[in-house]
Amino acid sequence: MRLAGDVLFNLMLNSVASFWLGLLVALLMLRLSKPSRTAACVALLLLPVAKLLWDLRAGIPAASFFWASEQGVKQRLGQFQIGIGAHPWGLAIDGHLWANHATGRSPQSIADLLSRALRYRVSVYAASLVSFAVLTLSLVKFSLHSLGLWTFRRQTQGLLAGCANVEWRSLGRRRVRVCVSRQYTGVPFAGGLFRPYVMLPAALAERLSEREREAVVQHELGHVRYFDLALLLPLELLCAFFWFVPGLKWLVRRLRAVLEQRADDCAVAAGVSAETVASVLLLAAERALGKTPLPLLGMCRESSALRQRVRRLLAPEPARVEKPWLAVARGLLLLWLALGVLQASACGNHP
Repeated sequence: MRLAGDVLFNLMLNSVASFWLGLLVALLMLRLSKPSRTAACVALLLLPVAKLLWDLRAGIPAASFFWASEQGVKQRLGQFQIGIGAHPWGLAIDGHLWANHATGRSPQSIADLLSRALRYRVSVYAASLVSFAVLTLSLVKFSLHSLGLWTFRRQTQGLLAGCANVEWRSLGRRRVRVCVSRQYTGVPFAGGLFRPYVMLPAALAERLSEREREAVVQHELGHVRYFDLALLLPLELLCAFFWFVPGLKWLVRRLRAVLEQRADDCAVAAGVSAETVASVLLLAAERALGKTPLPLLGMCRESSALRQRVRRLLAPEPARVEKPWLAVARGLLLLWLALGVLQASACGNHP
């Protein structure tokens, strides 16, 4: 049981380090490359999450000093080594902590050092108790969040059964049901993975002009077009389980803001004026100020995100003219660097 707790402690602590390594590199790549396409921004923002899951899948390698220390091997000396190298999969950061012991030299992680410090200075079971407590809370949060999503789904099914069909919209081979509900009092949202729909509260729909209503519908259809719900739903559950990873919720909020901007662009591309979309944003924000629950996909109600979206619509930055071959080269370079980040090791478990 103690060994299982120590393994869990190691993986949890290294998941924090993996996420932060991916986050720092992703933010640096966003700042330097400034991609004009939303898809590139979304991919870079997902990089820290991919790094966390990638390293968690790798587990603790057999050559790690963790296993030797669990068998009672004592460390004599330690060494630190860091560098940047070009590998076939990308430009990777290599940071290593080495443990010299009687049988040779083995890599170790920061989590190994902290676990042994707790073992010798607090209690032999300290790391295990901490890890099991965190895991228990993670399971509780994950279960409660899953229950909340299931309850919300049941509620939306009731709303769909009682609302009026306004129209059907076509998105390729998919048909999207646009509904108006007098029972629902929140903000407009899109839902349904396999049977997509757009839900409009009647109180808001009656206040909108025909152009404003079209702006709302086209915005929500933008979420459906790019399967944003299929992306955000797992991330919400991941946030609930990895609640102990600092910055993960912030990353999801920023990703949500990018998806909202992409949906705004979809509305403008469909022929709705940017001024109309901005006007609808302000109307939706008024409703979001109430105490009604906000669905997974809806108008963002964070004031900073709202200001940024309105400013982006009313005063857009001039589009950059870039040669196609240069855009392709930039994308390949970002992909190469992203693959390198997945293989990077900065004093964590070594792949």
